[in-house]
Amino acid sequence: MSFVSLAVPLALCWRLWRLDEPSRLGWLLVLVESAVLVTLVVIVARWDIAGMWSRIALVGLFATVAAVSAWRHLRKPWLPADGSPISSRHIAALASVVVFGAALANVMIGVVGLHDPRDFTFPLEGGHFVVAHGGTIGVLNHHSDHAAQRHALDITAVNALGFRASGLLPDDPARYVVFGKTVVSPCEGTILAAVDGLPDLAPPAADRDNAAGNHVVVSCGDLNVELAHLRKGSVAVAAGDRVVAGAPIGQVGNSGNSTEPHLHVHAVDAGSGTGVQMSFDDTIPVRNTLIIR
Repeated sequence: MSFVSLAVPLALCWRLWRLDEPSRLGWLLVLVESAVLVTLVVIVARWDIAGMWSRIALVGLFATVAAVSAWRHLRKPWLPADGSPISSRHIAALASVVVFGAALANVMIGVVGLHDPRDFTFPLEGGHFVVAHGGTIGVLNHHSDHAAQRHALDITAVNALGFRASGLLPDDPARYVVFGKTVVSPCEGTILAAVDGLPDLAPPAADRDNAAGNHVVVSCGDLNVELAHLRKGSVAVAAGDRVVAGAPIGQVGNSGNSTEPHLHVHAVDAGSGTGVQMSFDDTIPVRNTLIIR
């Protein structure tokens, strides 16, 4: 996935760099197709894996190449000089713009969709944190088809170079930046459940019999918030404890049904058990949102 995240924008940049269209309209069609595809990759890809700063560099490279390509085509006529219809030369590009444009519109709905969000204290401290899964559609959030977890978030952390781990998929949990980060209560409330003692697994192994692993559930008034996959031996609260927002309750681990260290967090309506959209500082995080604490 990280290779595709880098390869597709680079291939499109190379295509634009070498492009020599006989008309400005033909050039514009290719540019729009390329821009739509690059935008899709920028939104959908896991940039905590491919590199958060790589995304910025690729966007800058694409903008530069597009500007150079525009300059080269500035003196071309708007329509082909031989009078051939533009669609006969670019039927594939036209189809691509329609199909991938519709896909981009769907993704944007998943990014900006509002579902009566509730604001909480961000549940992690001491790092540069990235939302690996978040949004209201499956391509952005693999929890979206689960009623209670449809607005769940999976959160990782990145180092100074913008990567979530030293290596692509190391089997040592400690090589992931988020491992051991302090998890704090997202609200003032009462601890409903606290589970500890399950092992931190070596990625990509997962314990499907204990989905949440070591976890804490906090009653936040009419909402319950679950924080899962905590580090063995780190849970610092017990059922019945009262906590304030920002109080330490554990550390990020890799217990339960988790293929790599991350914090899973979701809120549900205490009465119906349906998932509730979360926001932090009035911002609704989605995939690739960067949060610094």
